[in-house]
Amino acid sequence: MITESVQQVLTVLYPLYKEEVYQRREQMMRLTVIGSLGLITMLFAFLLSPYKARLTSFDTVFILLASLIWCGLFCGLIFQQQYRHRQAKQVLVQLEQALGFYEDGLVEEHQALYPHGWKTAWLSDRTGILYFTSLCSLAVLFLLALLCS
Repeated sequence: MITESVQQVLTVLYPLYKEEVYQRREQMMRLTVIGSLGLITMLFAFLLSPYKARLTSFDTVFILLASLIWCGLFCGLIFQQQYRHRQAKQVLVQLEQALGFYEDGLVEEHQALYPHGWKTAWLSDRTGILYFTSLCSLAVLFLLALLCS
């Protein structure tokens, strides 16, 4: 059993880590949207440009590298947020366990407040793959448009 002072500390830390988890996920979504909008803008600007037929090999390589750097930058930022999100989620689950959220009888008899599967559900979260796939797919579309023109 935990002492009252430890209980108070855990009660203060829990909402902070819960908010941290939500903020990290929101930041990953925001970065995906910004990166995707940038790539979509590049694609439409290129496709609608009357000068695309005049591009030299140097211009093509320069634009290709710029789009890859853009995509890589946002993938790196998302990866960083994902790593920190996982760390915060791990601590959050530990706090939930310490507070007894997975134990039967905390709120109702013979029933836990949180399902036991929530302790490990975050380990199988694949939303990061969705973020990376979205950005990389748009980058590939742009590169195909660039190389096929």
